Amino acid sequence: MGFFLASKLRKASNTVAIEKKRDELRSDFEEFEQFSKSDELKQFNELELLVLSDDFKRNKKMIEGKSFKKSELFQEERAFKKYQRSRKFKTYFRLKDSSELSTYNLVADSEDLARFKELELLKKSSKLHKKENAEEIAEYKRLKSSARLKEYFKFQKSRALRIYKEMDNSAELEKYYQLEERISSEEFKEEKAFLLDKKRFEKTEDFKKLQEYEQLKSSEKFVKYFKLKNKNPFEELKKWELTFSEEFDSGSLDGNKWITRYFWGDKLMDKGYSLETDLHTFTDGENVKIAGSSASLIAKKESKEGLVWNPSLGFVPKKFDYTSAIINTGNSFRQKYGRFEAKIKVSNPAQVQNAFWMVADKSLPHIDVFKTLNGGKIMNANFWGSENAPQKQEFKVKGIDLSKGYFIYTLDWSANELIWKINDVPVKTQTTGVPQDSMYLNFSVAVKEAANHLNAAMEIDWIRCYQRK
Repeated sequence: MGFFLASKLRKASNTVAIEKKRDELRSDFEEFEQFSKSDELKQFNELELLVLSDDFKRNKKMIEGKSFKKSELFQEERAFKKYQRSRKFKTYFRLKDSSELSTYNLVADSEDLARFKELELLKKSSKLHKKENAEEIAEYKRLKSSARLKEYFKFQKSRALRIYKEMDNSAELEKYYQLEERISSEEFKEEKAFLLDKKRFEKTEDFKKLQEYEQLKSSEKFVKYFKLKNKNPFEELKKWELTFSEEFDSGSLDGNKWITRYFWGDKLMDKGYSLETDLHTFTDGENVKIAGSSASLIAKKESKEGLVWNPSLGFVPKKFDYTSAIINTGNSFRQKYGRFEAKIKVSNPAQVQNAFWMVADKSLPHIDVFKTLNGGKIMNANFWGSENAPQKQEFKVKGIDLSKGYFIYTLDWSANELIWKINDVPVKTQTTGVPQDSMYLNFSVAVKEAANHLNAAMEIDWIRCYQRK
């Protein structure tokens, strides 16, 4: 199990890549949440509801299934063409505006025709006598032999004129003109063109909506959104809300967040102190340097007076050969349960004890989220119980090469469980001795063994704490 864990940690040693992945996930989540509430997505959802509806599909199928030959338009056009092809209509329209019919009508209204009919009527009634009515008889013969009247009577007996008279003002002719008006209308032409167009659906408003829907769906923004929605990689992010953050980007240490002493020294004496096992004294921020959006806690070999806590004598002045640094949130931030993490880089861990730890008001409970022992090994721990009967569980972490630079150290703390992680890889789970008190954050560098040339620092890029929603 230890070998397997060490192997996982070695694979996860690229902190830059892990943080990039985290940042991308967080950025994707923020973008996803914002886009989930956007008018653009609302419009898309409305379009999707429309284009995937049964009514839309039925209408699309109906339009695509339409045929000119199966339409009323086709029947109307066919009826009109049938009229046009018929002999009756051909005859009618041939005569309608012809000179032949015009001449016939002129003769029909002429005095010659009227006189001829009058004389013929007299002749048939035997009222014309050769001697007495010689002039009338001569006139009758002249009119009867005139070419105009002969043509008139010939045309009057023709089949063409009979057809014309039958058709003129008939219901059939009225129907013909109605069809002609209908077929020559722009409405008919447009509808016919629509029905003959094999791509007729593409001319509809429904098609425009379908195109808009498909374009949105295939756009990079929507593809990413639905990919994330289906994959749902945000479940872990959704569980947490940020409660404390320090990015060290203000140019100096924020005194509203941090004190540079042990909490109780600041609280009781307004002074710092060291423990009996410490070879250093914590300076009041002199060994804390803020630069490039990170904080460095620096250990130096230099003489300085300070206080040391002696259980028998109390706080006693002492001259130290080393100085170092501590920062904590005892006055500003405490939390019970949650996720606590920091991105930390250490230099020369073999010379000093670097620590990211949490403690309540008393010395117990106490959790080492990240701690290096002299020799540069990582030894994390949980301490609980009472001062008279303390209990602890310590564990070493193998597989981390601290010389590679930054690593992200995390503690997930719930009511029944503690989980330590490095670069998101769980390295230890503990269900006994789980603290039930609010705790505050501490970061410190301690000198435990003498060194002629001390040059060690713990660099903190950021600190973030979360609680479950």
